[in-house]
Amino acid sequence: MCSLELPKSVIKQIDKFRKNCLWQGAEINARKPPKAAWKMVCASKEDGGLGVINIRKQNEPLLLKNLHKFFNRMDTPWVSLVWEKHYRNGRLPNHIKKGSFWWRDILKLLPKFKNFTRVNVEDGQSCPFWTDNWAPNAPADAAPELYSFAKNKSISVHTALIAENYSDFFHLPLSQEALTQMQDLVHGMEHMTLTEDRDKWSYIWGSTSFSSSRIYRELMDHPVVNQAYKWIWKCPCQPKHKVFFWLLLKDRWSTRNILRRRNMTLESYSCVLCNTNVEETLEHLFLHCDFARQCWSILGIVIPPNSNFPNIVSTIKVRLQSEFFMVAIILMIWSVWKARNDLIFKNIRPQVQNCKANFFIELKLVLFRVKPSLLTSFELWLHNLTASQ
Repeated sequence: MCSLELPKSVIKQIDKFRKNCLWQGAEINARKPPKAAWKMVCASKEDGGLGVINIRKQNEPLLLKNLHKFFNRMDTPWVSLVWEKHYRNGRLPNHIKKGSFWWRDILKLLPKFKNFTRVNVEDGQSCPFWTDNWAPNAPADAAPELYSFAKNKSISVHTALIAENYSDFFHLPLSQEALTQMQDLVHGMEHMTLTEDRDKWSYIWGSTSFSSSRIYRELMDHPVVNQAYKWIWKCPCQPKHKVFFWLLLKDRWSTRNILRRRNMTLESYSCVLCNTNVEETLEHLFLHCDFARQCWSILGIVIPPNSNFPNIVSTIKVRLQSEFFMVAIILMIWSVWKARNDLIFKNIRPQVQNCKANFFIELKLVLFRVKPSLLTSFELWLHNLTASQ
């Protein structure tokens, strides 16, 4: 991935294995559909995803490091070879891609590389005059009329600054607007001097060091998400509980409402925990069902009418007034789900006391996962919670 652009067919096959590992486990021939779209899974945890690496997106930052080495003219054999072979006499990479198939693939990423970089001109030999951000605005953007008259749109800053007659760079005669723009451009370059040092390329995060992880994050989408998505991964619950709750927040957990939306035929789509003939949606099953309300009362929580996910998480956080609020929320919902499944698959009638017992069993297991610095606080919170029952 650091050297070659992965073919789409290879990425597709790798993702197939990764999806199978995530959703089907050891059952390699299972036909179970995935519970969430792969794009949703590959979003970072801060952006509401599971943080699984998007291979196609990750491939690009790793390849961009080659452009970092090239423009900084690092002491590497292939860098010296490419400069000597293709870019002598002030020539620079442009829209015409030349060289081996590998170098042509790398040059496809040149616009993205320039979006993340800014150059501090020293000798000016690696910096395109027209299109790079060596000035507050690239000359092609600051002087578009003048740029349209340019004979060679890929000259370096070095070539431009050592020229004795700037008019040699343009198709004459210039329009009045282009002439004015040229005069402004020449005036802006009067203070510039070249040195014998190599140009220094820096990045939008304020460093000259290349970071593929930072570029990967920049390439990913960053939607506005509820705080609950970030709180999930900070709590000490087991991973299965965290993924369960993540799917619930994404409205991808297998309630009867979801099964109906996936065109699965059932005898009934109503909630099995109550006799109100209401469809089993996430909100009804875990918040508004009479059984769920009784379970929440164990924690002293009264669910407001019309509450929904994920907004209810903030409401419960305020009422619990504990740093371990996410543990309580996730495990209570997990206990309600287990009671529901015991009724459907084992014909065990749901009882609030059984749900309560299961909740505290799971809660005590969290003791083994809490950070040492928080262990005393968690034990005190658990003791107070138990004593209040």
